[in-house]
Amino acid sequence: MKTGMKALLAVVIVVIVIAAGLGTYFELNKSKSPSSPPSNTGQTLIMASSATPVSLDPAVAFDTNSVLFDDQIYQTLLGYGNTTVNGVEYGALTPVPELATSWTVNANGSVTFNLRQNVEFANGDPFNSSAVAFSINRIITMNQGDSFHVSQFLNSSGIKILGPYQIMFIPFAPDPWFVDLFQLWVTDIVDPLFVNAHGGVQKDTVNTYMSTHAMGTGPYEIGPGNYTDSTITMTYNPNYWGAKPDVTKIIYDVVSSPSTQEAELQQGSVNIALNIPLDQMSTLASTSGLKVKAGPTSSEYYIGMDENVTPFNNTDVRIAINYAVNVSQLTANSVFNYGIPLYDTMAPTIEAYIPAFKNYTYNLSMARHYLNLSGYGSGFTTTFYYQSGDPVGTAISTILQSELKAIGINLNLQAVESATFQTDVGHGTYPMFYEGWVNLLATPDDGLRPLFNSANIGIYGNYNFFNNSTVSKDLITAGKMYNQSQRDALYIQAQKILAAQAVEVPLFNLENVIPMTSNVHNLLIYPTFDIFFDQVTMT
Repeated sequence: MKTGMKALLAVVIVVIVIAAGLGTYFELNKSKSPSSPPSNTGQTLIMASSATPVSLDPAVAFDTNSVLFDDQIYQTLLGYGNTTVNGVEYGALTPVPELATSWTVNANGSVTFNLRQNVEFANGDPFNSSAVAFSINRIITMNQGDSFHVSQFLNSSGIKILGPYQIMFIPFAPDPWFVDLFQLWVTDIVDPLFVNAHGGVQKDTVNTYMSTHAMGTGPYEIGPGNYTDSTITMTYNPNYWGAKPDVTKIIYDVVSSPSTQEAELQQGSVNIALNIPLDQMSTLASTSGLKVKAGPTSSEYYIGMDENVTPFNNTDVRIAINYAVNVSQLTANSVFNYGIPLYDTMAPTIEAYIPAFKNYTYNLSMARHYLNLSGYGSGFTTTFYYQSGDPVGTAISTILQSELKAIGINLNLQAVESATFQTDVGHGTYPMFYEGWVNLLATPDDGLRPLFNSANIGIYGNYNFFNNSTVSKDLITAGKMYNQSQRDALYIQAQKILAAQAVEVPLFNLENVIPMTSNVHNLLIYPTFDIFFDQVTMT
């Protein structure tokens, strides 16, 4: 890759994420001279993001913009804890009480939850075990979004109401990480009365009303008229059972241009901007009135190749592309030290990780050799897809276009709106694409099975349409084993096969980086990319 291309790179955090192990957490906030406070102060927080959420419905949501809203409006049975490293507090994956006050993991792998009492939804409807059972049943019935996290281990017969405020979940197959499921946004508790009054629950069907309307037990709500394509406003839920937050209004402005987001942040007209290019972070960190916070994740960003499409159904083509991509330089010149190169399909912090792709070092001679073996020695032309409004994807596409041209592969670059991209990539309409995966549970099961099990081909996460019976069998078997050494042996075998098949091009693990005005305090960076504004204070 030519170093002169660096000036073209406008790269940003795509807040998707992922569960992660601990790592370095830091705040970039250089000493600044006194200055006037940002123009927006007090209890209203304004943020800029590049797109509207795909859906406010937690049973459907899978993109970060949607999950951001779910985090404020809805709640799960278990929350995420906090931890302190080197005197700095940040979010951790430790389960803590939320809508459940306590829980017991039983000998058969089931979990019994004791629920919080005297909790209401924002409209005053009661929260109880019936609402919990309805919500989890709804996820299974609708079969949308990230429902596979639930349905792969739980069905309706495994939901047992033990009392008005006690419920048990019995997995139909062993799951070493079953309790962690009830931290994920997909298991947010919805109001049964509200849902049934607005479309109800239909099998394998999205409730379109719930895509733009919500009714939860969380600290914020979206009132009538507060949802538009350009601005969404959340206000304090007066029926919230917890402490009243310092921030009582959150305004979410859709600002498609990253440069406009940056200008608005510098002017203080927004407090948080989610799509500022990473190459601008050092400038923002040294700007009076601004600061930048960053923390580790277990994300995995990759170049996907649809194996149902010629020529990506040819293993030698995929191997050639792996050799043609200089992952180290691509990372250095795209995410600007906010990521580390990956040599596997999951992050190094995850159990059973091995650097299975380490032999695919940048080598154009090897790339040409395998391209010749594939029968495409003279090269070919294909289209590479990425999400519009994402400077990371824009940068990756430009870099990749240059690198693959060196071996005769010509890329036509196509930016696609976020909601369209997430739908189409799962339907096999993109032969080659840039994507990321959020390992929400920080487990090898969550890091590998959704992406490479043949049962998840298509919209359920296996966007590469990879179909290998040995890998599928190993992932299914390992995910049910309580013996770690035995399951790790299967995960290692699966990773070796994935590398031999060159199933994708692993790129990097990306940090969660959020620039903000200096009057925003106590915003914790979570490894899952979740943000909880009820923790935030403003001066």
